[in-house]
This record gives sequence, structure tokens and C-alpha cells, in this order.
Amino acid sequence: MLKAACCFGLLCMAPAWSLAQDFNAMDVFPSFAQPMKYPALTPAGDYLIFLAGEEPAMTAFESYRKDGKWTPPAPFAYVNDLISSTGSEVGGFSFNHDGSTLYFHAKIEGVSSDIYFSRKTKAGWGAPVRVGLPVPGGVNLTSPAISSDNKTLFVLRDKATGTAKESCKELLLFEKDAQGAWAGPKYLPAEFNVGCQETPFFCADNNAFFYASKRADTDAAGNAIAADNYNIYFARRIDENNWFYPVYVEGLNTEHNELSPTMNSAGNNFLLSVKAKNPKRPPQKVYAAALPADKAPGKTFVLSGVVTDLYSEAPIETSILVSDAVTSVLKGEFLTTDEGRFSIILTRGASYKVDFSKEDYSHTFYYKDLTAIGKQTEATVNVALFNNVSLELNIYDGELFYPVSPSVAISDAQTGAPLAPERTVSVSEGKYRANLDIGRLYKIRIERRHYNPCEMLFDLRTDVVYSDFEKSIELQPARKYVTLQVKDKQGQNLLPVDIEVVNKTRSEAAEAILRLDEAGAPVLALRPGEVYDLNVSKKGYTYFNTSLAAADTEAESKDIVLDALTTQTKMVFNNITFETNSAELNAESYAELNRLVNFMRENAGIRIEIAAHTDDVGTQEYNARLSDKRAASVVGFLTDNAIASDRLQAKGYGKLQPIVANTSAENRAKNRRVEVRIIE
Repeated sequence: MLKAACCFGLLCMAPAWSLAQDFNAMDVFPSFAQPMKYPALTPAGDYLIFLAGEEPAMTAFESYRKDGKWTPPAPFAYVNDLISSTGSEVGGFSFNHDGSTLYFHAKIEGVSSDIYFSRKTKAGWGAPVRVGLPVPGGVNLTSPAISSDNKTLFVLRDKATGTAKESCKELLLFEKDAQGAWAGPKYLPAEFNVGCQETPFFCADNNAFFYASKRADTDAAGNAIAADNYNIYFARRIDENNWFYPVYVEGLNTEHNELSPTMNSAGNNFLLSVKAKNPKRPPQKVYAAALPADKAPGKTFVLSGVVTDLYSEAPIETSILVSDAVTSVLKGEFLTTDEGRFSIILTRGASYKVDFSKEDYSHTFYYKDLTAIGKQTEATVNVALFNNVSLELNIYDGELFYPVSPSVAISDAQTGAPLAPERTVSVSEGKYRANLDIGRLYKIRIERRHYNPCEMLFDLRTDVVYSDFEKSIELQPARKYVTLQVKDKQGQNLLPVDIEVVNKTRSEAAEAILRLDEAGAPVLALRPGEVYDLNVSKKGYTYFNTSLAAADTEAESKDIVLDALTTQTKMVFNNITFETNSAELNAESYAELNRLVNFMRENAGIRIEIAAHTDDVGTQEYNARLSDKRAASVVGFLTDNAIASDRLQAKGYGKLQPIVANTSAENRAKNRRVEVRIIE
């Protein structure tokens, strides 16, 4: 344990007053004649309370500092009501970091004095709350002194050495544990409790500590200090567990009793109570005094402002956590007033992260580097928190990446309660916007026909910082699986084969082959709701063409027969069509004709006949001429695509060779066809 020197340089040689100096020059309330004790000043230095009157029937007074002057003391109704209801003293006042909480001792529960606090609200001071320090019952605890970070509390406890005339007290130190509960008493060096102690005060820097002590001691010059009156002592905390020993404050003490040191957070307004021993002096008054420079508290930084709701702009009560921005060690926990106001005292030596939050509201962070405090010692930061966010969903086809508009259902994932329909709106194709409350876990389910349903969680129980979120969701199309069983006329498997799939719905080639099954048969993965053109070919065989409409997702198997190319081989092309009563090819015929071109190129040793057929509408003579022209149109297309004309023969058969009876429009469509026959 280190021991501090009593003074540094010549500073302690300029006393705040001398024994011969007239106290009246520093009297805070010169015209107030009643004895006064327990003065307590708010950190802002604008509000003062104290007890006054003849003991034991003292009452409380309050005063406000306006335009540099204190208003005349007026009765402090809150404390006076407590005194009246308990029939005992309520005193030992101290304020928390922003003056919104008053700590005091009182006999409210039981016969012993205990420590209580009260929070100030718009309606006034609230009901007293017992601090609940871990000490045995029946022990008198008095004069609480709270640190500006709300983590350290000094109190007094009766010593066994007290007399019937006057009690003698000792200092106890308590600190909050990781769970926020008071733990202790913590270790204090024995030098703190030499003699009898009174009225502790912990400065805003959380290091400088003043209290009154009655003990035998000597001043800096070696002169004896009377052991029968209280003097102000000073100690400074080195770190969390170590202190410099307390020392007598030169230039501040007199032959009278100096008690109840108190000051504002800036340290430039120091008050104390002096209880005169000389009967010619006022019995006990509150005085202003100048601290010796070496006993001044460290410079602090005051962060203040108002927290409001972003949307309503109404003030809200908020929790404020202050931590080291580098180590994340928690430095203090604070609350705003019920008017949303806050004033936090930050000390030198760290970079701070200040987290403003409220249950079911957002978080806002403020960062301040106070490794050194310069000229700026205060800042105003007004904070707006919000309790709901906007979630924008952009929903796309997972393969084609164009927007799709499914049904979107949002519910509370824990209760199952659905979100009100009006809180989810469709903004445009594939774009939805939802208004969601912070503090909940949401389940979002997205469904659309022909797509796999999508389900996701959106967690707003975490630290929400932003009010707008955007999520892109790729909705995966469902699949219809079609297994192709490709065989020849004898039932032998024809593998491998060439497969071409064209998506007719979107007029584009499709990568539809998903895999081969265990037997090596190709399995197509088609998108339900779309129509495909399927072409299967193998060199030396006829090729197969059909239209597949993937109406559902039920798997199926399709049998395909390819004929070996012989002079008996004949292929029917239903997809080669013409304008009505015309030999002009329809545009949709070109895909089939191009496949025929490829077939001729792959099988360069064959000659074919292009045979055109009609239905029974009209005379045979007319249909024969029309079918001849149509067969010639197909041959012309092939020769235009570099198929030698000597490999081609055109023949029109009119209505002479129907494949089904011309008894319906459907059958007539089947009879209107183009066939390819191998002739060599």
C-alpha cells in the first residue's frame, strides 16, 4: 500500500481560510440562522439539500442555484414526509451521477438505520428503496456515498467504541459484482478507520475521496492535531483494489468540526459543513471553500442529452451501458429519467463505448476517446431509438433471377401469432415490405405454385441498430422428374443417346438432364407449369420428338422407341406445319426442320423421301397438288441448308394414306403430316 505525501510544492501553503479568517465571507446562506448538516450537492452543482434545525428534530431544506446565486432554502417535502412517517432522522444525503437518485439513511424497516435510495420522476421523488447491503441485521448504517459509475458505495457503521453521548463510526466499502448485486464489505486499509469517521464523499472521477475523521494526527509541519474534533481527510484510489492512505487536508481544516464535504462533478464548487466549537460562532453552517490544488479530483467529461422515440418523438426511459471500447469491460450502468434525460460522468484514461438501449427498442452507440481530456469537458448527444423496423424482401426465381410474387406469411416464431395483414404490403413485382417489432423472433414462410416453399427466421431479439433491413431471397423452382427409357423395336436399351430439350414456354434451350439412374437411363428435371420440346437421337437410328407439358411434380417414366435406319424406316413429323391451304411453312416448323437437317448430316449415307399428307377436306386432285408443293417446300428448306438435292425426293400423297379415320378435327390434324422414309 502506497502512502501519499501531505502536499506538493507550495500549493498546500495557501489555505482556504485561516483560524483568524471570518467564516461569514464564505457562508452559503448568511441569513439562514438554523444549524445545518448533511449538505449534498448534485454533480451539476445546481441543487443543494441539507438538514436544519435543532437535533433531534431537524427537517430538510432544498435550494437551487440560479444566475450564480442560491435561492432561499425552502422545506424539502419529500424528506420531511419521511421524517414525519418514521419519527427518526433521515439524512446522510448523496446524489448519483446525474442527480436523479438520492441516497440517504433512514429507519424505515426495523429499528436500525439502513441505506435507501429514491429516484426522481416527473411526479416527484419516488418511494424509498432499500439498497440491501450484505451486512448482519441490527447494525446501523448511515451516510452513503455513491460513485459516479454507480459501482462503488461507501457507508458508515457504528463502532463498538462509541459512547452514550456520541457514536463513533467506521467506513465500509461495497462494490457491485458481475450480476449487479452489492458485495462486501471490501478491504479498506486500516488507516481509513483510525479514530471515528463521518460523512464520506466520493468525487466524480471515482478516485478522489473525502471524509471527516476525528483522530490524533499531525499536520505537514508536525504540529499536533486535536483528537476531539472532526477534520477533512483526503485519499485517492490507485486502482480497483489499492488506495493511497488518507491524509489531513492542509488549509481546509480549522479548530472547529469540518464535516460533510460535497462538490460538483467539475470540482470547482466545494462545500462543507462547519460545526463551531466556539459558542460565539454559528453552531453549524454550510460554507464554500477552495480545495488545495493537489487534492482536486481528476478532470471528468460529462455526456448529457435526451433519449426519445424516433417516431413519436416522446421521451423514453432508457438503459445506458458504458464499457471500455478496447477491452469491452463494463464501466458503468445507468438509467435515464422518466423524461428521457441523462447525464453521465466519464473519467479520464479510456476510450468509451456508450450503449443506449431499451427493451424491445433499438440500440445506439456513442464512442468517446478519453485517454486524455482536453479543453472539451462536456458534450450533448440526443438519441432517438425505435421499436420497429422495416424489412424489405426481394424475392427472385433462384435459377432465372427474375422477380416472382409468392404469398408471404410472417408470424411470431415463439407464439405462432400471425403478423397483422396490413403490416406486410406488396410494393412491386417480387418486392414486399413488412413492419416488424423489435424484441421478437419472426418466422417468414414464402410459397408459390411450382416452387419449393421457403421458410426462414428473422431475429430481432438481438442488438438492433438499423431501422431498415433488406433481404434477397432466391425461391427455388420445384421439379418434375422424367426418366427416359430409350429402346429399339426389339426392346434393347439404346444408351447413350443424344438428348435436346427446349423450353417452349420461354423459347430457350434447357439444361434439363439432372442425372443418370442406376441403369444409366437419363432423368430429366423439368420445371412444373412449363412446356418442353424433347428430342432424342442416336446415329444410325430414327430420332424422337415430342412435347412435354410438366403440369405437376409427380415423377414419371417415358418410353421412347428409336428404329434402326433401313429402307423400311419411316418417321412422322407432326411439328412441320403449313399455313392453311398453303405450302408456306409456319415459323414453328423451323425447329423440327433444323433437327431434320442435323439428322441428314449425321447420317450422310442415306437418301430419303419427303412425303406430305393431307386430311380428307377437298378433292384428291387438289390435295395431291397441295401435298406435292408442301413436300417440295421441305426439300427446299433442306437444300437451302446444304443438304444435297440428290439425297432428297419429294412426294405428295394427298388424302390417300390417312393414319386415322378423318372423323374429327383432332384426327384430321394427325393426318396432316410430313413423313420421312429411308429409300437408300
